[in-house]
Formats: sequence, structure tokens, C-alpha cells
Amino acid sequence: MTMACWHCGADILSGAPFRARTPEGERDTCCAGCTAAVEMIHQMGLEDYYRLRTDTAPLAGSEDQARTLALFSLPALVAPHIEPAGDDTRRLRLQLGGLHCAACCWLIEKVLLAIPGVQDARVNLATMQLTLTFAADTAHLPRQAAERLLNLGYQVSLPGDPHRDRQLAREHRQMLGRLILAGVGAMQAMMYAAVLYLDVFDGSDAVFQTLFRTTSLLIATPVVFYAGWPFFQGAWRGLRHGQLTMDLPVALALALAWGGSVVNMALGGSHVYFESAAMFVFFLLISRTLEQRQQHRIQRAWQQLQDTLPRVVQRLENDQRVWISVREVQPGDLLWLAQGDTVPVDGTVHAGQGDISEAALTGEARPLTRHQGDTLSAGANVLEGQFSLRATGTADTSLVARIAEQVARAAGERVTVVRDWQRVAPLFISGTLILAAATLMLHWSSGPAIAFEHMLALLVITCPCALALAVPMTVSATLAAGLREGILIASPTQLLAVNNVRGVLFDKTGTLTQGRFQLHEYRDVAVSAQPETLTERLAIAAALERRHPHPLARAFDTLAADNAMTELRVTRDGAEGRRLGHHWRISGDPARARSDSTCLLLSRDGAPSLRLWLCDTARPEAPRVLAALRARGLRLRLASGDAQASVDALAQQLGLPEARGQLSPDDKARWLHQLSLDEGPQMMVGDGINDAPALLHAAVAVAPANATSLARHAAGLYLLGDSLDELPALPALAAHSRRLILQNLGWALGYNLIAVPLAMAGLVAPWAAALGMAGSSLLVTLNANRMNRWKVSSC
Repeated sequence: MTMACWHCGADILSGAPFRARTPEGERDTCCAGCTAAVEMIHQMGLEDYYRLRTDTAPLAGSEDQARTLALFSLPALVAPHIEPAGDDTRRLRLQLGGLHCAACCWLIEKVLLAIPGVQDARVNLATMQLTLTFAADTAHLPRQAAERLLNLGYQVSLPGDPHRDRQLAREHRQMLGRLILAGVGAMQAMMYAAVLYLDVFDGSDAVFQTLFRTTSLLIATPVVFYAGWPFFQGAWRGLRHGQLTMDLPVALALALAWGGSVVNMALGGSHVYFESAAMFVFFLLISRTLEQRQQHRIQRAWQQLQDTLPRVVQRLENDQRVWISVREVQPGDLLWLAQGDTVPVDGTVHAGQGDISEAALTGEARPLTRHQGDTLSAGANVLEGQFSLRATGTADTSLVARIAEQVARAAGERVTVVRDWQRVAPLFISGTLILAAATLMLHWSSGPAIAFEHMLALLVITCPCALALAVPMTVSATLAAGLREGILIASPTQLLAVNNVRGVLFDKTGTLTQGRFQLHEYRDVAVSAQPETLTERLAIAAALERRHPHPLARAFDTLAADNAMTELRVTRDGAEGRRLGHHWRISGDPARARSDSTCLLLSRDGAPSLRLWLCDTARPEAPRVLAALRARGLRLRLASGDAQASVDALAQQLGLPEARGQLSPDDKARWLHQLSLDEGPQMMVGDGINDAPALLHAAVAVAPANATSLARHAAGLYLLGDSLDELPALPALAAHSRRLILQNLGWALGYNLIAVPLAMAGLVAPWAAALGMAGSSLLVTLNANRMNRWKVSSC
């Protein structure tokens, strides 16, 4: 009879060897861990947990527990995450796993509050995060808390780099606060300015005019000197280093507009420009906010890759396993790896054998067998078996770390979408200052006040407001249009480069294929008649594979499993169990494998019963996507780390004339670089870590939705849907975006070419210059908003 564990709900297939003693009697459990958890909960008087919960407790493997406890035992890894919460109080935030309901939160909080020194424990079910507040003199408390959580069956881990997260969050809050202040201030200042411009007051209302100007001054001052402070900082920083930056004319215009308005008010003048300064700051901060988001995205991408590697590992010392930080690993160290571990550093197998997955590194979906003397790369996952690994490098010299550095460096070079303007900025700024000085001298004979007004009008007209908005506003609208079509545009520069692309290089596994094994074919191979039907045998195979950790086993997840299977056991090369007195076993059958599929054999009492072929099939939308790209005149190719036979089979199926297999990450990058030299700019579409170098060398880099974190952040564009159907929309979106950008730049430059001579001639008053600048900016904004109506169907 099959029973369920009282704590976690797992099946107890062969009796109940473990029993937990409680005041209500004994409870059947599946293992010693669940037994200890049940007894601890009752001993602490928290048995209400079993009444309140809506799901069973999670399972936690003993190896995972040991690894987690080792991590929390190393002060060097835990200390950076502890922050002050008072004079004698500390706070630690931890990430939890296995939470199901409010009862889990209640139980965790009660258990942790029982630890001496814990002052507060709060669990957020939505974010799966625990905030622990404790006395500063309890140095070992984090380990105690982790041990309690693991004993309950929950997973606990340290979050990402806390200093980095806090710094990025602080920068984001500051920029967002400046943007909101500028937006609100600009709107308020414009309301008062509109009343003054429309001259609704007669001569007897001078008091109200002064009141409105004073109110505009109070509103514009924090906008200019707090929200606009980054522009003053940038201008001063450039001057200190002898550079004329785009911030200089912005800062000069803001200072003169605000200062000139204050002087004009003091002298009884009628014209003030506070609203123009506030609007100027608001529009430019939109561009700065987009740039900051891109910078933060790059920093998080680099860190997320580092977080995929383990933080602790077992080192063999005098035949003993000792947990150490991965940062302590040195070349020559002997490390121990077991099933489920991630290889922390590059090395060679010293002893042992087993199967690993390098899907994240090479894109190869099939498991790979490694023996003594074979090389293992950091980031590979151990699927089966055990290894002792001789380290050949450190955490900072691994293949993953090198690729991450490439991503951060290359992405950092394409942060700003207006970098072309940086080359002409010194000339533009120098010209602006020369014209302003010339205007002042030209009209000095008419009086200093008049000369100042004409110079201010010139500076306001030549301020790069419309120029600064021409690209960011269009880009902002393009980002929204892309999202509507299921395309996230991380690099607008790459989107515009789509217009010049001559060919597309596709990765295979996970890009043109579905990236997971599926049951492709099965065949009855029983020598003698067997009573079980083919459907029953498929259900038996599904039952055997259901709990197997191997990626091949996921092909059986959609099949109905046979419920009569007992004594299930995962073996070195498969799985086995019993059903109605017969022994069933499933294992690999490499002799029958094909170029595009893996073969498994199901046997009954040692005799062959059913042979199954599993393969990674092409995406159903791939043919029409490739056809749409061919129709645009693009040359399509396939590059993969898989075996050449498998690559050729897919290329033939999809009609790709050129396909290369067994390529390393650097091989892909070299091929793409050569294609760029021979034919022109190329687009790369890939989803794995192994595609990152090629993505970096591509003029346009696209990652599908299922891409690894590194591939997504190495790419400038990525698809949000589960298919590639959005890919053909890129050329049309890029063409429309470029057209709007050129229109906006043309208008902004034309406006300056016409308005500058008029301002120098003294024919434009400062208020008219402010209105002209605002009107020019409004026209640019309205033209950019045409992108909001864009759809692929309209092209």
C-alpha cells in the first residue's frame, strides 16, 4: 500500500521506515529529515502549521543542505549582506524557496523568533524573501537561522551582491526623483507663464504679475539646481579636464535663463524664462533616464552571470572533504563534484566518470559523458556520477568569467544612442559660444541690458533641446512600438543597424529548435509476445523517468505514468522498478542512436520490450520566419556546437544552404566576423552562453525569449514571445524608426539654421526664443509619437 509522508507528502512506496513521535501519536515520514522537522515543529508548540497549511512542505536534499550550511559558515560570504539596523542591531535579507502559503510564513517566523538574539523575522510570500533582525553580538545567528530553515525543508540562500544592488537602487531613486520633480515643476511653471504671456493682467495688476513671477521663481529654482544638477556637474567636470561637453551649453543656458530672469525681476523687467528652464531640464532628464537604465542593465547582466556559478565547493584535503569559498580555489586544488553540482572553475577530471550538461555553454542539448583526463568548464552541470576535479584556473579566469567580461566591456561601449553627436559636440559648443559672444558685442552699443537679452535669446535658440530630444523621443516611442510587437529593444543603435544587415546567422539548439527533447518515435522490439500494450509500456517508461533528474527524462513529462509501479530507483545509466511482479528497466541504447536523435531501451525482466527515440525538433514557426527573412534578400546560415550530422539534418529540413557544426564560441565569432568582412553587417540570433562572443561581434544581436541571462544581455534586441514570429518585424520597425529620427534631426537643424541669424540680428526677443524652442521641441515630440500608431501590418 502506498502512503504519503505526513510532512512533505512524498510517496512512501515500501512501508514506513521512519516515524515521527508527536503528542497525537506517531506520524509516517519518508526520511530522517522529515522526521526531525515534524518533531521539532511539535516540540516548539507550532503544530497549528499542519492545520493552517494549504500544501505539503517542500523537500530539501541532504547535499543541498550541506552546501548551504557551508556557505553560511563562511563569514567572508555572509558579512557583506549584513547591514546596520540600529546601534546594536543588524539586518539580514535572505532568499527563500519552497514557500506555498501563509502558513509557511507563519511557521518560519515563529521558529526563527525562538532563536536567542532574533528580534524580528518577517517573510514576504510574494517576493519569497526573509528579513531577519538580530542583535549585533550574535555572530553565528545567520547559520543557526539557515539550519532551522533547512530542517523544516525550506531552501535558503543569500541574495545577489548587496552593495551593488543598493548602489543601483539609490542611483535609480535619485534619477527618478529628479525626473518627477522636473516634470511637475515644468507643468506648474508653464501654467503661470501662460498667464503672463497672454497678458491677462492690466497695468493695475502689477502686484499679481510680481506674485506669479515670484511663484515661478520658487518652482523653477529646485528644478534647475536639483533636478538639473547633473548637467552642471557634467559641465564642470568637462571643464576641469579641458573638455567641451554637451552639458556645457545646457548648463550655461540654464544658469543664464534663471540668473537673467532673477536680474530682470530685480530691475523691474517684464520677461522671465523660468518655465523654459524647467521644461528644458525635464526633457533632457528623459534622455538621461534612458541612458541610466541601459547602464544598470549591463551591470546587472554581468552580476547575474557570476551568480550562476556556485559560491562554495568541496575541496579534498587528506581524503577529507572541506567546504571552502570558490574564491579560495587555486590551480592544482582537487575538488569534489557530485550529481546536481555546478562546476565552479575550469579543470580536468582526476578520477570518476559521469554525465554532464554543457547546454548553457555550448548549446549542446545532449548529455556528455566525461572520464578521467577530460576537461570540464565552469558552468557545466553534473547530471549523473561523481568526479574529483583538478582545478586548472580560478573563478576569475574561467571561460564564463572571460565571456562575462567581454559582454560588460562591449555593451558599455554602446550605452548611449547619441554617441555620434559626441564627435561633433566640441564644434557645436564652440560655435554656440562664439556666436553668443559675437551677438553680445554686436549689440553692446545699444546698451548692456539689450545686448544681454539678444545673447540670451541666441543661447536659448541654440540650446540643443530639440536636438537632444530628436533621438531619445523617437527611441522612446520605438521602444513602446517594439514591445507591442513582442520585441524588447535594449540597444536602439542595433535596431537602426538592422537597416544595413546583409545576412543572418542562426544558432541551432533553443533558437531554431525547441531546446528540449521530445518523444519522436517508438517501436515494439519484444522478441516474444508481452501482455502489456504499447500504450501501457509508454506509461511504464513515463513512470520510470518521472523522477529522474536527467534532461532526457523531461520528454516523458507529458505522458500518463503507470501508477502500479513500485520500488522505483534511479540507476547510474537509467531507472528501474517493479510492476505486477515483473522487473522493468529503461536505459540508453547508443548503438541505435541516429544523427538527430537519442535512443532509449525499455526492457522487461531483462528482455527488450520497447525502443524509443528522442530528439530536439525544429520550432513549428521556423519555416515561415526564414521564408519572410529570405523575401527581404537576407542570406541565412546556421552555426552550432552540436554534431555536424545533427546540424546538417536540421539545415536540410529548413532549407539552409550553409551550416557548420561542432563550433566553439570563438569559432562562431570568427565565422561571423569573416562574413561581416566579406558581405557586410550581419545579424546573429542565439540563446546560449556559447553564443555571447558571436553576439558581441554582430552588428545586430538578437536573443529569443528562452535565452540564457548572458545571451539576453549580450544581445541588443530580444524577443518576448515563445516563438520567432516577431523576428521578421525588425526590418520594418528599424526603417520606420530611422525615418522619424532623420525627420526630427532635419527639423531641429533647420530650425537652428533659420532662427540663429534672426536672433543675432536682434529680431527675436527672449520670450519668443523660449516659445520657439518649446515649439520646436513639441514638433519633435509629436513627430516621434507617430511611432505609437505604427504596426507591422501598416508596412
